[in-house]
Amino acid sequence: MDFETRQRTSPTINLTPLIDCIFTLVIFIILAANFQRIQTLDISVPEAESSNEAEIESLVITIPVTGTIKVENEEIELSGLKHELQSKISRYQTVLLVADRSVPVQRLVQILSDVQVVGFTSVSIATQKPEAEAP
Repeated sequence: MDFETRQRTSPTINLTPLIDCIFTLVIFIILAANFQRIQTLDISVPEAESSNEAEIESLVITIPVTGTIKVENEEIELSGLKHELQSKISRYQTVLLVADRSVPVQRLVQILSDVQVVGFTSVSIATQKPEAEAP
């Protein structure tokens, strides 16, 4: 008896949809990396001889020379700072100010006043250690 045998076909995988998905992911990652770079502020903090490490549970307020300030990476107008601080006082005990070295003193004093009025008792200003002088 002669049985008919089937020809086995090897399965093929179509890679075109996979390549399309990977290409889309690469484009998304590149665009997201560019947006992240745009959102950062170029802050050069002042130098100080004595500096301690910042506490982990500090509320970080970033103060550029001009424009809106950032409270925990959220842009806030100076007029709405008190309200924002009141909503965060239950989670944080201290405040860390990261201010550019050329920020006007009046702007810094106004922010410090708002922080004190809200009820924060400990405020730190971020500094960097001076660079070692060449011999």
